[in-house]
Amino acid sequence: MTDPDYVKELEQIRAAYVGSLPRQRLNVISQRLANPTHGPNLLVTYVSAVEALSRSLAMHANGRTKDQLKQLYARYRDREVKSLITEFLSSCGHNSPSVFFGPDTWRKFGYAVSYRNMLVHECTYLGQDKYPQLHQACQDVLDKLTGLAGIAK
Repeated sequence: MTDPDYVKELEQIRAAYVGSLPRQRLNVISQRLANPTHGPNLLVTYVSAVEALSRSLAMHANGRTKDQLKQLYARYRDREVKSLITEFLSSCGHNSPSVFFGPDTWRKFGYAVSYRNMLVHECTYLGQDKYPQLHQACQDVLDKLTGLAGIAK
């Protein structure tokens, strides 16, 4: 199975929504709200889950006490998820996320992040063929992070 063209679809969806009428946008928004367990909502949750865990792991690599963590949070709150993962991996002696997760998983996770950002800001859908691969990449990253951190789900 060949990968879909993630970049092309991102561009097409953004272009379509720029010219959409507010009523058209509301129709899609209503569909998303009515289906909280559907693909786009799950992708947002998957990426957010990886982001939340990586932020915690990166912070705990640099501080242990509640006071230290509270002070660190301001530095970590608005960081991009891939930079949080990279920092945590580095603290564990892994300098390449692509090597640690595998190039295919890391690349697809990057697309998952891009799609998540668009889904959050545009409240839209993706082609149904995208979700399984992007969900799996997020799950693989989450699993490898929890394994490296020695924590169980």
